[in-house]
Formats: sequence, C-alpha cells, structure tokens
Amino acid sequence: MNTLFSSGYCCSVGATAGKNDELTISEALCDPLIAMVMRADGVTSEEFKRLLEAAARELKANLAS
Repeated sequence: MNTLFSSGYCCSVGATAGKNDELTISEALCDPLIAMVMRADGVTSEEFKRLLEAAARELKANLAS
C-alpha cells in the first residue's frame, strides 16, 4: 500500500470519493493530484486540513442562518 504523507492523515493511493462524488476532508488530504499541487505550493497537509475545516465550519454556519 502506497501512502502520500507520513503525517497520519494519509490513506492509500487510489481512494475514491463518497457516494455524492465529493471528496471528504480525509479523502482530499490523500488525493494524489492535490498532494502534487500542495508540494508544488509548499503547503503542508496540516495547513490544508486546517483550511478545509475552517471553510467547512463557515459553510455550516452560513447554511444555519
């Protein structure tokens, strides 16, 4: 099994999206294409995880109001 990160957020390469064809945060952190872009941009998986979680919280708050 190949993994993309050693940060603990990793899953095996080839993970597929959920039933609605949108990636979960965990799946996005393991996606090979996203990993390549993150490496090219110098973004760590922890930084990206925090960004996605903040965006999810903001979206949830906006939908609730």
